[in-house]
Amino acid sequence: MSCTNNTLKHLKYILASCIVFIACFSFSQQSKSSAERSRTIDSLLSLLKKDKLDTNKVNHLNDLSWEHGNIGSYNVALQYGNTALKLAQQLNFKKGVTQSCNNIGVVYWSQGDYPKTLNYYLEALQIDEAIKDKSGISKRFNNIGNVYEAQGNYPKAIDYYFKALKIDEDLKDENGMAADLGNIGIVYAEQKDYPKSLDYYFKALKIFEELVNKNSIAMTLGNIGVIYDEQKDFAKSLDYYFKALKMDEELGNKNGVARHLGNIGNVYNDQKDYAKALDCDFKALKMVEELGDKSGITTVLSNIGEIYTSTKKYADAEKYLLKSLSVANEIGSLDDIRESNEDLSKLYEQTNNYKKAFEHYKAAMIAKDTLFNADKNKEITRREMNYEFEKKEAIAKVEQEKLNLKKDMVIGFSFMGFLLLLMFLLFSFRSLRVSAKQAWSIVCGFFRYLVSLCFRSNFFRQSKKQS
Repeated sequence: MSCTNNTLKHLKYILASCIVFIACFSFSQQSKSSAERSRTIDSLLSLLKKDKLDTNKVNHLNDLSWEHGNIGSYNVALQYGNTALKLAQQLNFKKGVTQSCNNIGVVYWSQGDYPKTLNYYLEALQIDEAIKDKSGISKRFNNIGNVYEAQGNYPKAIDYYFKALKIDEDLKDENGMAADLGNIGIVYAEQKDYPKSLDYYFKALKIFEELVNKNSIAMTLGNIGVIYDEQKDFAKSLDYYFKALKMDEELGNKNGVARHLGNIGNVYNDQKDYAKALDCDFKALKMVEELGDKSGITTVLSNIGEIYTSTKKYADAEKYLLKSLSVANEIGSLDDIRESNEDLSKLYEQTNNYKKAFEHYKAAMIAKDTLFNADKNKEITRREMNYEFEKKEAIAKVEQEKLNLKKDMVIGFSFMGFLLLLMFLLFSFRSLRVSAKQAWSIVCGFFRYLVSLCFRSNFFRQSKKQS
């Protein structure tokens, strides 16, 4: 398997999960250092001891779930999330229920359990739609899109991303818009449309920099590094990776650090510096195993297996690649299944085991055909065009409504003028002795002017629709 495919896998497994965290929660906490997070957790625990069984307790439990999820303490995050969910349901605190479901879904996402993730996101979405919480609906659309993206269903993923983007634009939610743009960039990266992917990433980066959202800046820098790696611009790629790595180390973001280490390892692999590549990959593997991140585990195992194949350590290569494929099948990630099978096919071909090489090649092609086909690419393009068309149509509708309002105001003022004219004519007829013929001529001329205005305006069109 090529290193190009490995970098795309890194883009997929951690980049998307970071977007999920961004889209799901308040952005005010994204730029905390590990020390600040520790203080926040201590403060929340103090508040929790004083809480009664009310909505405040639900909120504090959810905040603790978020904080622990953000540092990779997933079991603890699940405990707080489930406790918050149970209490929120007892109190009929709907917003608390959606937040709890969302937090739990994020944890399962980070562990690669996509069916459970989707169940919790859909439950949260159902409540958001019932209480008409547009911001919540946008976040759920984004997260559901991430699940479909991870499973290789790109048309469904991008459809949800554009739905989220439309809502966030209406709400003027800049953080949400940036997360949506980043997610759309992922889909184009997976489809190997690198110019479009970079376009969306740089749009997202600009917003995050304006908001000084350090966690998201680091994530987006890493994404851009992946694309430059794909284009074989290794100097630019490493520059972006190391910037991102430094930021995530300062923030104590273990997910981010693992991602960047793996991606830096991919560049060294591309440059055939296998010792440095393995050093980065084993550091990344240790971190994703500690985090319980199954999607990350299958990626790093595959990368290590590929390096061992390149260095002709075939027994080690087979061990790591079979582990990678096993985890990929377990979480149902089509792209990881394709990657692992391609790696195994290459390994068995080099060791003259052509039967197994062909079996894994066929499995890789089945997964690849599902992920990348012409109809799917057309569908992705169609959905982007629908979004752009609806956006332009909405702008045109607003402009037309403004124009109609101006015309209707002219008519209103004209009718007022007509009434004043009648009053003036009545006064003139009595006081100035204007002839009835002259008065009638003035009235008819003004009435014809009003009729012509009405036909040019929205007035009669509205009346016709109501009939």
